Amino acid sequence: MKDKLIFFVFTVLFFCNTQFNIFHFIPKERFEYSKVEVSETLVIGKLLNSEQGGIFEDGGFTGIFYVDDNPVSKNVAGKKSYEKYIRNEKPVKHSYWAYKSQIGGQAILYSLFDKASGLDNMVNITIFRMFNSIFLSVLLTLFLVWIKNKYSMMTAVVCFLLILPNYWIFLYGKSAWWCSWVYFLPFVYALFFFEKNKEKPDFKRYSIVLSLLFFVKFWFTGFEFITVFLISSAIPYIYYTFENKISFYTGFLGRHLLIVIVPLLATILFQLFQFKLLTGNFQDGVAHLLDAYSRRANGGYSYNGEYSYLNTFKKYHADIVFRYIGGSFTTEDFVKMPFVIILTVGFCCSLYLYFKNIERRLVLTTWFSALAPLSWLILFKEHAHIHPHVDFFIWYCPFLLLLILLISLTIANFLKKTEGLS
Repeated sequence: MKDKLIFFVFTVLFFCNTQFNIFHFIPKERFEYSKVEVSETLVIGKLLNSEQGGIFEDGGFTGIFYVDDNPVSKNVAGKKSYEKYIRNEKPVKHSYWAYKSQIGGQAILYSLFDKASGLDNMVNITIFRMFNSIFLSVLLTLFLVWIKNKYSMMTAVVCFLLILPNYWIFLYGKSAWWCSWVYFLPFVYALFFFEKNKEKPDFKRYSIVLSLLFFVKFWFTGFEFITVFLISSAIPYIYYTFENKISFYTGFLGRHLLIVIVPLLATILFQLFQFKLLTGNFQDGVAHLLDAYSRRANGGYSYNGEYSYLNTFKKYHADIVFRYIGGSFTTEDFVKMPFVIILTVGFCCSLYLYFKNIERRLVLTTWFSALAPLSWLILFKEHAHIHPHVDFFIWYCPFLLLLILLISLTIANFLKKTEGLS
């Protein structure tokens, strides 16, 4: 009962930190921006569009709902539509710019709820944000439950205290657009699955459930941070079942190819269906998808018009990695703590644990998981160049969570020794 109460408190504190920033770990200006950031106005546009035309109006895509014929930027137009929405107005639709790189599945669900509930629009958007905050908080707490079950309550408590100030995990946790909880969903599920089925895992069940969770990811956030998600979801499999045998590699690749391919094809087919509704043919969808994802991997891509300022962020590729280890993982309102600090401390703790023969497999798996964020920074350099306001989040999927666990294990080990001496 005591343990359950502790983890309930963890969940509540994670939620309050995400939804209300009660500890002020998130810089005030970032927190205010995250409440109505540009991407979330795409959801608002979809809600307004669905209210007036139906769930699959303009293909069901999210987008910018223009409430007047003033040719302002998408940012300004999005905020105008947000103001209309929260005041429960039904503005005339002058035009609609559809965001076609994702199916916008989360906004489709929001629209269904919006139509069915009959609630005030401000209440609706608050519910959508709280839904995302709660899911993120529960999944992070479940990660701590796994730590307690596998190691100790002391390790789980230390890990909680070290996770909480890392504001990049929580910054967009409430966002109706980013739905950041989906990036931890298969990772946390697989941790519990393999811990419960150490001796003889039911890989058929594992493959079916993970495939469903992959569809949830594609439905809610499309192919955003796709390489990060693919690697992070496989980390528990690697940690629990790795053997230096050919059968491991063939089994791993075969299972995860099956897990990915079914929801991936289902998502692409649904997106092409949306293009059919929007433009009248599937070819436009194929062309758009090819352009969108080749562009994200192209550091030489050039922007024009209102987005031309983004070209100024583009530098040599090495600058990407330095930029993302130089940014602070704690609020700069109090003290700046660059990511390189937590990487250095984590590395030192890793050496300590490894040479003390404490959880060597976890140490090796943790540093392997660094491939998840690095894969995005290297392969999708265009996105990393122009999205420093959000891409720091990928460090935690799940590399920094595991690194924080290693630091917590080291601290718990020293505390245990200190108690033994006293």
